Amino acid sequence: MTTTPIEQLASLRVGTVEFISPDRIEVQLDIESPDSVALNTGMPRNFPRINGYMMIPVDLGFVVGQVSWITIQRSPYPKRNGFQDFGLIDLPFPLRKMELQPVGTLIATEKGYKFKRGLETFPSVGDIVILPTETQLKSIIESGENRRVYIGNSPLVGNARVMIDPDRLFGRHLAVLGNTGSGKSCSVAGLIRWSLESASNNKFKKDLPVNSRFVVLDPNGEYSKAFTDKKDANIYSVNIEDGDCNKQLKVPLWFWNTDEWCGFTKASPKTHRTTIVHALKSVRSGNVFEVESKEKELASFVRTVINTIEVYKTKGTPWGNFPGPKNFKESLQKWNAGVVLEDTFSQELKDAIAAFNTKVAEFEAQRAHQYSNQDYVRGNVDDLLTLLRDVYSKAGGREEGRVSTYG
Repeated sequence: MTTTPIEQLASLRVGTVEFISPDRIEVQLDIESPDSVALNTGMPRNFPRINGYMMIPVDLGFVVGQVSWITIQRSPYPKRNGFQDFGLIDLPFPLRKMELQPVGTLIATEKGYKFKRGLETFPSVGDIVILPTETQLKSIIESGENRRVYIGNSPLVGNARVMIDPDRLFGRHLAVLGNTGSGKSCSVAGLIRWSLESASNNKFKKDLPVNSRFVVLDPNGEYSKAFTDKKDANIYSVNIEDGDCNKQLKVPLWFWNTDEWCGFTKASPKTHRTTIVHALKSVRSGNVFEVESKEKELASFVRTVINTIEVYKTKGTPWGNFPGPKNFKESLQKWNAGVVLEDTFSQELKDAIAAFNTKVAEFEAQRAHQYSNQDYVRGNVDDLLTLLRDVYSKAGGREEGRVSTYG
């Protein structure tokens, strides 16, 4: 016996549209709609269920919606005020409702059905809601072209094979969400492995390696053993333990700026951030945190003295009013005590240090008397800077490591 399209739609009807918006559709189920198992779609199917698919006929085909929640709205039996009839039983009249999330449109073609994401025509209030047939449901699940990576089976359509297009999957943002222990990590590892296997099976020359790259950031160590059988898999760790086959993770200094390094290390603003900033400046200027030679230590000290003298020079401390010149003299004595000769220094460095020590001793002798003038002229300070820069250069200091002058 043949049935008309209208009769077929009527046999699949389960409810009507009660509310509609761009992102959700509320449906009131009919009283005659199935309670647990639907038998009118060609084969027994559980209905209603979360994540199931429903359809709404429109001009261009069918709007496909996914069930997001189901509820029962109870209506109390009407009572008359001031009168109580003990002969009547107060029975509820339950109204079942569910919400659909619109996901796309199913269009009838000569070869069957074609599903595409998005809606061009929205349904209206009062439109009927129907169950998809087995063919229509399979068209929804198996939609898309170039699907060649098998990822699993769908329990919604008789365990039908679900395949994806890796070009579309990895060509856009993707999130794998779920509760703890639901299999998110296994799903991600499976997607990577299945994609590599599919690329290997579909390449033209079997002897060539697969030209695919996956970078997995694994802070919890969940993927360390997932790809041990892959010869080309490189596993890097921050901390290498004894007997560990992983490689040491090395991040180039230029890879991040200062703010990104502080964010990566979770540096506190007051203490850790200042230390990291100074450390990055030292590394970028060539002073790495290894066992430094005596020359490197001297160069770091002299560089700091040069910067401090330039600040004093900008403020006018050496030739200002008392006690500025006296403070500069005391600082100069401390600096001179730090610039000392070592037997391992080169002769050029020894000569530069001796010249600076001699100049400081000369300045001290000129101001050793009780009533001598303690201030310094600009020429004296410039002579000190020239000698210190010579020491800094002979000790191996680089010019770009020096902080720019003030003023």
